[in-house]
Amino acid sequence: MRPDVSVVILVRSGHRFIRDAVNSALSQTGVNLEVLIIDDCSDEKTVDMIKQITKTDDRLIYIRTPSVEGPSGARNIGVNAANGDWVAFLDANDKWHNEKLLRQFDLIKRYELSGKYPPLCYTGVYVLKGDGRYTGRILKAPLRVTARELLQGNVIIASSVMVRRNYLLENPFESCDVHGDYVEWFRILNKYGPGVGISRPLVRYRLADKIKPRNKIKSARMAWRTYKFLGLTTLQALVSFAYYIKFGLQRYVL
Repeated sequence: MRPDVSVVILVRSGHRFIRDAVNSALSQTGVNLEVLIIDDCSDEKTVDMIKQITKTDDRLIYIRTPSVEGPSGARNIGVNAANGDWVAFLDANDKWHNEKLLRQFDLIKRYELSGKYPPLCYTGVYVLKGDGRYTGRILKAPLRVTARELLQGNVIIASSVMVRRNYLLENPFESCDVHGDYVEWFRILNKYGPGVGISRPLVRYRLADKIKPRNKIKSARMAWRTYKFLGLTTLQALVSFAYYIKFGLQRYVL
């Protein structure tokens, strides 16, 4: 039976959390799914664990990239291999509520009954520390977001989003030195209309164990390149960058 949704799990040397991520995908209720584990040249320990996991359920598909692709390239490989009409992304260090996909499909169906066809659906997230402890922060998702509104901060966490596969095929993730997921969501919303969200946190989103200052600087520089890549003027990019800083404080500090 053809799956309703293809879950694409990215992993690169993530043996500590991959089992939890896979189990949270397989535990989804009310949907027919397949789970594609895209291994971006992980270490031997992670590979051995993935091979053990894939023996436990015939819905699991293991794909190892021939060389390091990075998140954007690995996601493109997953999208091309997917069989579902929808693709849901999940990073190997995150995990889902067991009704996440069902609730997203319920919301999509309500919109479709009214003649509207959102290109993607996302949810809120619980923010966890690197060791899995709850930080006390919840990032609630807006009920609707346009491409223009996305310039005020990336409210779409990759592990929360479910996207129509044909739109992903028409607009592959950018693998250049920009925030590829942000560019992807912006392009899809700009071309196909607003995305819709579920405010409730249905994802446990894990922060890096230690966010080093140099990584923050690197990410900030990449954000600036991303805004210019999208064609924003210098003034528009400055405004979006200010929102980027504000959103980063909400996610990592406040």
